[in-house]
Amino acid sequence: MTTPEAALPVEPAEVALLRAKAGLCARCRHGEVLRSKRSAFLRCARADGDERFPRYPGLPVVACRGFE
Repeated sequence: MTTPEAALPVEPAEVALLRAKAGLCARCRHGEVLRSKRSAFLRCARADGDERFPRYPGLPVVACRGFE
């Protein structure tokens, strides 16, 4: 059985760098870090149920109505 790319472990330094560039998403409860074989992405889980939010927002996010 293969591991989905989203479930690959993410290196702590890589996550720290992504979160430093993320703005509000770094502290939001809806922000999720996903990793492919070559990079990491920040995904907004709020987009799953509300299409007003982009699934992969442009970073850094400096204002967001969905921030929690």
